[in-house]
Amino acid sequence: MEDSNEELKEIIEGTISDLVSGFLYYDRKEDEELPRGEIERLLDEGVITAEWIVEKFAEKLREYLSA
Repeated sequence: MEDSNEELKEIIEGTISDLVSGFLYYDRKEDEELPRGEIERLLDEGVITAEWIVEKFAEKLREYLSA
């Protein structure tokens, strides 16, 4: 059971990695409102922070998990 749980945790971590790459790159390719590089620009300019992005993601995750 423990091995199975560890495998599932690794799968979840891989899925999170996919979500991040999609969020920052692949989903931005043809997005007219938030094109590729825009998130990085906002981070560089101090408009947003990585912590802010993590906080917003965590809020939405908790919201969906509690529904």
